[in-house]
Amino acid sequence: MNYDTMNAIGSDEAGVGDYFGPMTVCAAYVPKDKIALLRELGVKDSKNLSNGTVDRLAREIIHIVPYSLVVLDNPSYNKKIDEGWNIVKLKAVLHDHCIQKVHEKMEQPDDLEAIVIDQFTTENAYRKYVPDPFRPDLIHQETKAESKSIAVACASILARSRYLEQMANLNRSLKRDVPRGASKKTDLFAAELAERRGMAFVDSISKKHFKSREKVRELLDKKYS
Repeated sequence: MNYDTMNAIGSDEAGVGDYFGPMTVCAAYVPKDKIALLRELGVKDSKNLSNGTVDRLAREIIHIVPYSLVVLDNPSYNKKIDEGWNIVKLKAVLHDHCIQKVHEKMEQPDDLEAIVIDQFTTENAYRKYVPDPFRPDLIHQETKAESKSIAVACASILARSRYLEQMANLNRSLKRDVPRGASKKTDLFAAELAERRGMAFVDSISKKHFKSREKVRELLDKKYS
């Protein structure tokens, strides 16, 4: 299916695989008459774009298409996980929320022809966590959706840009560059930070259910055992 011949809402998220920082979810509506302009600006799969380009494009996109974006900060994220939510439920609920909100911003809501989501689960699992999703008849979950739908590419750029902004704020507050992802480098950074400021502080800026947290505790236990 060629989504770039349709008036489409695309949705994507950022920060999911990073121990530090929030999760951001965004949905963007791209009408057919804006596709050429967005392509001319260079909108494409954000995985192939530098952070600087993502930031530049995000500043352009927000003036061209309607969007809805949620930043789930670490305390809120961890609270949901503690309540028994899993990452699939978090994504499903927030994607559906953003899709509904951006639809409310459309000048001609009846023009919507497709909703494209960067696939993160099965259709059955999505419906399990969102039993009554917005316009299920229009939903398409696609792998590598950023390369198949410019609406998803826009949503991805906006979600990633906001995540990077949040991380830049964290870097400034700590006066250090916080490592991305989840790796040995991340574990060592977190252990050093926990030693200086306590594990509760680390928990307040990270995703507690990551295995990184266990590794941080192990590093601290070894040092003080």
